[in-house]
Amino acid sequence: MRREATVSDIGKTTTRHVHSDSHLRAPALPAIERAVLYMGVFLAPYATLRFSELFFTLSDFFFCLSLSLLFITGRIWSKPLGEATPLWLIAFTLLFVGLMVGSLLHDSPERGLIVTAQYLFAYVFLMFILIRDEPRVAYRLAAIFLLSMVLIDIHGIITFYTVGYVPGEGKGVVTGGRRLATVLRNPNLAAAMNALTLPIPLFLWATGRIKSYVALPVIAVFIGTVILTSSNSGLFVTLLCLAVFTAFLSTPKLLLRLALAGGMLVAVVAGFGSKDLLPKTFQTRVLGALSSGDISEAGTFVSRAALIEEALQTISDRQIAFVGLGADQFRVRSVQTAPVHNLYLLLWVEGGLLALMGWIMFSAVGLLHGFTLRKAGGDKRALAAMTTTIVVFLTIALFNPHMYARYWTIPIFLCCGLSLSQFRQAAKL
Repeated sequence: MRREATVSDIGKTTTRHVHSDSHLRAPALPAIERAVLYMGVFLAPYATLRFSELFFTLSDFFFCLSLSLLFITGRIWSKPLGEATPLWLIAFTLLFVGLMVGSLLHDSPERGLIVTAQYLFAYVFLMFILIRDEPRVAYRLAAIFLLSMVLIDIHGIITFYTVGYVPGEGKGVVTGGRRLATVLRNPNLAAAMNALTLPIPLFLWATGRIKSYVALPVIAVFIGTVILTSSNSGLFVTLLCLAVFTAFLSTPKLLLRLALAGGMLVAVVAGFGSKDLLPKTFQTRVLGALSSGDISEAGTFVSRAALIEEALQTISDRQIAFVGLGADQFRVRSVQTAPVHNLYLLLWVEGGLLALMGWIMFSAVGLLHGFTLRKAGGDKRALAAMTTTIVVFLTIALFNPHMYARYWTIPIFLCCGLSLSQFRQAAKL
């Protein structure tokens, strides 16, 4: 005889359905979070896509959403840099205290909060968002950011040779002086970002993740973009990137590949008319300064040198040690009403030696993390990518004011993720 369903049976059936539904829903949130993260990384270079005058971009929105989903699903990694994570947080604390104390003492707490909040997002939040313990995700993030930069460059190159300068409000993709600015709207920034991203394709190429027929065109697009920007600093850090990465590996295979690529470039230039193949602005702005030896011909060198001299004078006159003028206060007091384009001096003036030590400590911790992984059996190609990125980053800081834009730190965290992925894969073998 068929037994009547009891309340207990119904309760068990309901419980099974609830567990089944939860099991179906559980994988959905992590998948959604990863899709949101991928979108944020892809849009990171498009800094002009902002919601307001405050520096909060469309990419930042996706990063915030990703961080929220990580909290909801309990997937926040407490030590993305391993044992070096506390040191990284101490570095930010020094930067924060230096800038905020100076801002409070000089009646500009609101600017101190805004600037330190930007640094908090770029140097701390992104660390927890971007460095994952899943190798597949780490490689995808690097590839997505690389794809975004390549698309930006290709769009810029096409615009340079077809449309050219289009007058209008703000800065265009190509400036009135015939310099490629890309959608970043700044030639020097475009060149610097290409140099900072270049270790990613070099690493993927060296590890066999991408083949030569993909890597060489990508590298050519990067170098071509830097040339079209006619940026002296950008060209310098690009050459520095290639030199440091090559020095770290120095394998016969890599040297042969680079020699082949260099030979092809020389052959193209020689076959199509020597330096006349290069853009006129590059010949005047870059080659002119190199050939004459007169560094004053290298773009805005004179005005930037004057700002550096003014910053040094301010440090001397005010005897700035551990307490600075406060965030954004150098620009207010400057004769040129502009920040000094040297982050080391700017942080010293505005945040004192505390802020400067904190910022330098970021890079030191990154290098320490890389060498620790290498000592533990990590891949030297991953160490080369991390070290090259940090060296380029430190060099770029010589020519830039505050570097809290997210696109500055993303390549560093992506290379940290790649290094960790290589280490985990090697440990499984």
